Formats: sequence, C-alpha cells, structure tokens
Amino acid sequence: MRKIFRVIGVIMYYGAGLFMFIFWFGAMTKWLGFWGSVLALIFCPGLVIFPIIFWIVEGVFPVVYFTIWGLGIAGMIIAGLAGLGSED
Repeated sequence: MRKIFRVIGVIMYYGAGLFMFIFWFGAMTKWLGFWGSVLALIFCPGLVIFPIIFWIVEGVFPVVYFTIWGLGIAGMIIAGLAGLGSED
C-alpha cells in the first residue's frame, strides 16, 4: 500500500512541475514571442517573482499557478510519508 501512495505522490509532484513549466513557457511566449520561449528555456521560473510579474502583466491573480504548486507540495508530502520506514 505504501508503494501505491509513493507512486501517486511522485506522479503528483512531477506532474505539477511539468504543468508549472508549461504555464511558465506559455506566459513567456505570449509576452515576448520567440525570445520569450528562448528565455523560458534558459531561466527557471522564480517561485516568488513569477506570480507577481504575471499578476502585474496580465492583471489577473494566478490562482491556477498556486493550485498546481500546492498539488506538487501535497504530492511531495504524500510520497515522503509513504516512504517513511521503508527499507528499499
């Protein structure tokens, strides 16, 4: 049962990371065009800076970004708790 929860947690936080990158890549490409996509590949999104910039540029609070971020943290907690006490 622990392995199932560990796999679910790992899928949650890797999936959240992938979706956050897609969100970052899409926003940078929309704002700066081709150069935005190049910069999105070079620079990693800042956990604190990017949502504030997104909020200023788009005028909308990035609820989806924080929801995905929360799911990633929940996945790490689930995977960590499922891995406690395991010897493999």
